[in-house]
Amino acid sequence: MIRVYFVFEDPLDDADVNLSYVDIPTRNASEALDRVEKAAESGELWRTMYPDEWEHPYKLINQKMAFLDISALTDEITTETILAL
Repeated sequence: MIRVYFVFEDPLDDADVNLSYVDIPTRNASEALDRVEKAAESGELWRTMYPDEWEHPYKLINQKMAFLDISALTDEITTETILAL
């Protein structure tokens, strides 16, 4: 399981940016990063994070992503943070 941390532009936030993360069920970091980018482009990432805010103009900052393999940290994994492949 790869946890991808990402920064996104949020014009409604006082700081204009936010940091969040999702867990991707893979051990391939490149695949996990690509999955987050595709989910952001399609709007799936935002609907997963903010299901009641469909009109909010979030924008992923692709250069501000990092990952961590959390496969061994089973207590860290919850269904709310998983973005399916």
